Parts: sequence; structure tokens; C-alpha cells
Amino acid sequence: MSDTIQSDTKKAFEKAQIKDTLEQMFTLTLDQRVNRSIESKPHGIIPNSHFAAVSAEAHELYRDGHFYGTISLTQAVAEALIRFLCQKNGWSPHQDYKKNIKQLKTRDKISLELATLFIKIWKGRNNYHHLNPGIEQDRQKLELLAKEKLTCLKNIEKELFAFTVNKGKLIPKYLNYWDQENGAVKVFLRFD
Repeated sequence: MSDTIQSDTKKAFEKAQIKDTLEQMFTLTLDQRVNRSIESKPHGIIPNSHFAAVSAEAHELYRDGHFYGTISLTQAVAEALIRFLCQKNGWSPHQDYKKNIKQLKTRDKISLELATLFIKIWKGRNNYHHLNPGIEQDRQKLELLAKEKLTCLKNIEKELFAFTVNKGKLIPKYLNYWDQENGAVKVFLRFD
């Protein structure tokens, strides 16, 4: 047998093994994924912005049981949202996340409730961002922490990107947070 045929046979066998392993893992975790998907549905419509797909991905990571990724990505989205809010409200964001939150709260751009949710997401940020030795390693505790942070993000997005629908037209509560073109807003749909 030539080296090419042996190589192709080896690749085909390896591909079949990987496919089988992935199918088994998916089947074993399907019920858990369904349950997590039901309990962590994202706010369905948000502006089509630079953080929209990343926010959706954070929900997918949680659904699929990737809790470190969920925590880190949720914290990154929260940081992007804070910077976005500063910019949309007319000032350059500070480098310090908490100073930006304080500024937004002081200027009545976010409520105390939203400020508290942003702070909850940020808690432990440096530990997860830098993978410090003290980060949580118990899988059940990680799942709860990831769910808590993701729920905070959903509630933030639900308020900031609240809308009503009138005669089929989406009407944002805070229009300045949505990019507009010819009287229409650009949206990112997240319906699973």
C-alpha cells in the first residue's frame, strides 16, 4: 500500500472515531443542554451591534456546558455594553469599568438595579480573565455562577433593549441605543 493510501485510510478512521465520540457525547448531554437552554433564553431582539453575536454565543456556551467560557464571555459583553452606553450617551468611556458604571448611574443613564447587575457580572472578573489559581473548579458551583452572570446579562439587555411592537413595527424604549437606517432599526434576532 502506498503512503498516500495509508495516510488517507488513517485520516478516514480517525474522522470516524471523532464523529462517533462527538455523537456519543452529544447524546449523553442532550437532556442537560435542553434544560439549560430552557432556563437561560436570551432577550430575543437586541441591536445588531458589535456585541450582539458574542452575547448570543455566551448563551450557547452555557447551554453546551462550557461554564468558564460563559463567565468570561458574559463579563466581556458587560464591559462592551458599559463602553457602548457611555459612547451612545455622548462621552468617552474611562478605562475603569466601575468608574463608567458610576458615571452612568450619576448621570441617570442606568438605574441602581442595572448598576448592581453589572457589578454582579464583574465580580471575580480578574480571576477568570487571568485564570488565577483561586477560580472556582467545582463544576456544579461553576454552573450556578455562569447561570447567575448570564441571567444578569439577560436582565440588563431586557431593560436596555426593551421594545414594544405596534402594527408589526418594533418600537425601542431607548431609540438612541439602536442604529437606524431609513426609519428602521437594525436588529439581531436570538430566537431558539
